[in-house]
Amino acid sequence: MDKRSFPIVGMILGDHAGIGPEIAAMTLSQRSDMNFAPVLAGSLKLFRRAMALVPGSAEKLDIVDITRDPSVEKQPGKVYFYDIPTRGDIPFSQINAASGHLIFDSMQAIIQMEKKGLIDGFVMGPITKQALHAAGLNYSSEFEIYKEAYNTPVCRAVIKAGDIFRCTVVGHVRFTEIVSHLTPDGIVDTAHALLGVIRRFHKEGNIRIAVAALNPHAGEDGLFGDEESTIIQPAIDRLLAEGVDVIGPSPADTVYRRAQTGKVNGIVYLYHDQGNIAMKAASFGDGVLIYTGVPARIVSVGHGGAFGSAGKGTASPANLTASLDTLLEMIREEI
Repeated sequence: MDKRSFPIVGMILGDHAGIGPEIAAMTLSQRSDMNFAPVLAGSLKLFRRAMALVPGSAEKLDIVDITRDPSVEKQPGKVYFYDIPTRGDIPFSQINAASGHLIFDSMQAIIQMEKKGLIDGFVMGPITKQALHAAGLNYSSEFEIYKEAYNTPVCRAVIKAGDIFRCTVVGHVRFTEIVSHLTPDGIVDTAHALLGVIRRFHKEGNIRIAVAALNPHAGEDGLFGDEESTIIQPAIDRLLAEGVDVIGPSPADTVYRRAQTGKVNGIVYLYHDQGNIAMKAASFGDGVLIYTGVPARIVSVGHGGAFGSAGKGTASPANLTASLDTLLEMIREEI
């Protein structure tokens, strides 16, 4: 990063048929002191449509169109906008190809700015995978897009909710395929990703993680399955040998309580819903995704486009605000 006293932060507005643009307008207009320079990518016309739903945003947001020259010198307090052409109408609360293309094109624009060093990192607003598919873009998640863009073999997310962190070994697969994707290597790699993020926020001597069990009561000594002894414990033993402060296999129905009471900072969950159910039940809308495996600072919100609220100006910007604050903290710690 060059010698600046303020961060330059990219923001992908996400699905313009959803709440992304309006919560971006809320998040930025509600800041009493914008001591950073935001760079937004999306449709400027549709962002102004969203701004009309947010009282006071038109007066508070000083928008500078940088479409022709994204490298223009930036100053804190202004909102810099890279305008992406739309490929058709994008009404609120409807899945269509035009919104899918706009999501993807906005992501590519911000990624290119990050690669060129024009921004210090970026936050992604809520996207809709069905819109990507409607546009003929067969990505099952944003992870594939980031892996492709940065040419990395792995991209995963560590989720931060307040001071609790979690990461998942097995992602979007059929439930019956979970065990076939579960390996000691996968658990160890996931733990390393989790620890890498936690270390950005905590000192090394204050970090302890837990690895969740797969079966009820952590398998009950093989009564309910042997994955704890054949897959999970070998991974824990390797982590212990590395000097990691780790406990487990911890019964999945109580391990989140260990994090809530401060006994651990983070949890390695074994599959997607195992971690999501606990964290979303305890702190729905607070989770910030921090991406690992890519050479960039990337975060995103932990929710979708909320079509039921789109176009009403009533959606909560709290998660986008938390995501932005997390990114700013990461950037400032690394300056």
